[in-house]
Amino acid sequence: MGKQASITTREWALFGLRWMIPLGLLSPFLNSPIAEGNLRTTMIVASIAAVSNLVVLLLLLYGRWSPPLTIFIIGIDVILTIASVIVGGMPLGWIGLIAAMTAGVYFGWEAGLGLGVAVIVGILVSGFMKLTPQVLDTASLALLLMALLVSGPLMALLSHNTVEVVELRGQLQNRGKRAEQVARMATEYMRVVYEMTEILSASKLDPKRVLASAVGFAVDALERVGIDPPLYSAILLFADEGGTGSVLKIARSSASVLPSDTRLAVPGVAGVVANALERQAPMLCHDPAADPELHDFESFGKCNTVLCLPLRSGNESYGVMLVGTGEEDALREMHVELMRAVANQAASSLNNARLFGALLEQRDRLVGIEKAARAQLASELHDGPTQGVAAITMRLNYIRRLIEKKPEAAVDELYKIEDLARRTTKEIRHMLFELRPVALDQGLTSGLQQLAVKMKETYEQNVEIAVDPQCDQLLDAQSTHTLFSIVAESVNNARKHAKAERIVVQMNVQQDALVLTIADNGVGFDVESALAAARDRAGHLGLINLQERAHLVEGLLTIQSEIGRGSRTTVTIPLEILELRKTEEATRKAENESGEGLSAHLNVNGY
Repeated sequence: MGKQASITTREWALFGLRWMIPLGLLSPFLNSPIAEGNLRTTMIVASIAAVSNLVVLLLLLYGRWSPPLTIFIIGIDVILTIASVIVGGMPLGWIGLIAAMTAGVYFGWEAGLGLGVAVIVGILVSGFMKLTPQVLDTASLALLLMALLVSGPLMALLSHNTVEVVELRGQLQNRGKRAEQVARMATEYMRVVYEMTEILSASKLDPKRVLASAVGFAVDALERVGIDPPLYSAILLFADEGGTGSVLKIARSSASVLPSDTRLAVPGVAGVVANALERQAPMLCHDPAADPELHDFESFGKCNTVLCLPLRSGNESYGVMLVGTGEEDALREMHVELMRAVANQAASSLNNARLFGALLEQRDRLVGIEKAARAQLASELHDGPTQGVAAITMRLNYIRRLIEKKPEAAVDELYKIEDLARRTTKEIRHMLFELRPVALDQGLTSGLQQLAVKMKETYEQNVEIAVDPQCDQLLDAQSTHTLFSIVAESVNNARKHAKAERIVVQMNVQQDALVLTIADNGVGFDVESALAAARDRAGHLGLINLQERAHLVEGLLTIQSEIGRGSRTTVTIPLEILELRKTEEATRKAENESGEGLSAHLNVNGY
């Protein structure tokens, strides 16, 4: 039947116009006697016209209309016109106007003119062969023939704009329907994205909950926008494989993924996974079974379409997200963009969870450092000033008894007590200096030189300082205080435990890093045993505390020592890290100053 055409008022007008054929056939016999033979023949032709029109009615009611069917109806009308002329005479030749006008309306003026000529030929042939019972005079015949010639082109001209309006109206209706569908789809997409944000935000910065929410939501979202199940979803994260490098392992998957797939690992250096990681863009694979890495996963290898999305937030790449379906070419651009939104949100949530975990780790580290510092301060107070004060108390009690028996000997004891009190005072002042060295306001070099002076005054300990003054320009305030505390603790360890006669502190720039070294010529120690003891007993030799402090400034602390050969403690900080910390400090300072200025402005203006 051909391509179906839309039913319009044009088709219904044709249906109504065709009823004129049977009515035109019967009208001449209404006011005149009817011969039985002519009546029978006329009724047969009129019945054929009526039945054909009823068929047209059924086709219109069921919406079964097409251009070939229109040509067929026009052919029937031409046949009925010739039959009417033969049965009722040339005056019924006007019935041919219906076929000519129909051809003009549907197929243009050329078809209307050609069909009019065909009807004229049929009428003239029937008249020439004397097949018709009644002929027209010359004027009437000329008028009929002229009407048949011009009716088709005239209707084509008149209906041209009408057809365009009808087609335009149909196009507008179709576009309106498509726009409505797009609007509904866009609304559903927005709802999906909003729900995804809510779900991932409710993960409470727990990486496991973030991954579970992401894979579950990917499957649910695709089903909601029209992708038929089963669907497969998995998140592969980078993991260290026994020191051989990073590989991608399934960290979380949908329930449809086989358990055996969760134990597999791929390097991520070939196929669609490698392309997605390299280009940092979603990549579609239409033959997963032939992919060098996807075919390892049974669940995704049997899919016909697999989408691979990189999980990246900022400069941090976490892995990839895989979404598979059994349909071929099922994932369109809108589905890819939806999954990109899910992957980006998941990567952002993973990054937030990682930062939150790092923040918690930093908090615990600070708490541990503070706890160790308190324990160390308590130990130093107990071993130093507290012992001195206790000794002074005991000697004063001894002098009180001595005055009663040997007054002349009490004077010597008073001199000893005075010396002990002076030494205890120096130790307390030294401890106060280490807790808050004012000299650090002028830079680390000044603080270390002051430390060396205090060590000489308090403990008669020789400390040599060899620092490149330019290093002070590289350090922010926190790094300056942290490095000072590392030096102070290392020097005290060398004095108390290593019995060192000479301690040397050096700091300079080597290649692309700042290097701080504290070396002594003490008795040395076994580093592994000391670290093990430090883990078992917090604060032992302060080794763990030293490492934690170096970690605060993103530095690396190493300790080298052998029994009888002294020790060397080295802190290395990349210049890139120092530059970044310096920039962050300047930014915070500028923000604080601008905030204080704004507060002062608001206070002045009474806000």
